[in-house]
Amino acid sequence: MILLLDIGNTRIKWAQVLDGALTPQQSILHRDVAADNWSKQLFRERFRPARLLVSNVAGLEMLGTIRREAERHWQVTPEIATTTATAAGVTNAYSQPSSHGIDRWLALIAARQMTSTAACVIDAGTAVTIDALDAQGLHLGGVIIPGIRMMVGALVDRTSDLGRKSRASARAPGAGSRSGMFAGTTAQAIENGALFALAAAADRSVAELARQTRTERPQVYLTGGDAERIRTAMTTPVEVVPDLVLRGLAVWAGCAGKSPAGVESRA
Repeated sequence: MILLLDIGNTRIKWAQVLDGALTPQQSILHRDVAADNWSKQLFRERFRPARLLVSNVAGLEMLGTIRREAERHWQVTPEIATTTATAAGVTNAYSQPSSHGIDRWLALIAARQMTSTAACVIDAGTAVTIDALDAQGLHLGGVIIPGIRMMVGALVDRTSDLGRKSRASARAPGAGSRSGMFAGTTAQAIENGALFALAAAADRSVAELARQTRTERPQVYLTGGDAERIRTAMTTPVEVVPDLVLRGLAVWAGCAGKSPAGVESRA
């Protein structure tokens, strides 16, 4: 059995590769959680993987913990995915590929396996990343934007009046009951501002990709913890793929010649 880990800034997501298919993605919170607590959930005897493949954007300390616990519990050394100039039909736009986030790179690899047309890949997590891919598999570059909670936190923490009114309105009767873009409380107005700003940036990115590639309708893949929220605020049709990074990690493993490249996701 092959175990895939996608370690983000807030959560660890995982799936297994069984008979050439990915099991449903699962996740645990690691941000602000003691390593002893989340590692007990992850490093369970029942897994016992023959290979452990890791995508990590949570820093060297996290990587050291994963390596130590995997070797202690499963006697397996993690294989750490890295961003390269080319892989699985995708060519990186960065002059220094190693500076391109591995989660973004793997999501592009997965997208390339899923479509042969131009694609916009949006990962809506702690930060929101948007990457563009043309029909030939050339990465055109991307943008990085603070995520919803980071935007909200910046306004609440750095403005005395908005912070005070936000806290007061969040406690008010009926707070958050109004739907749509225009909010009836300060707290909801701040949340909506962040949400619709990100949705607008995503829609604008898709339009720019269509212009650059002369593609009438690029494929749009949306992943990450806030994917569904942003989808509802976008005007562009999108496909939400929660395990997009894990799919790319499975393809990356195939590029090393040790597992099939065409890994599907089980329902």
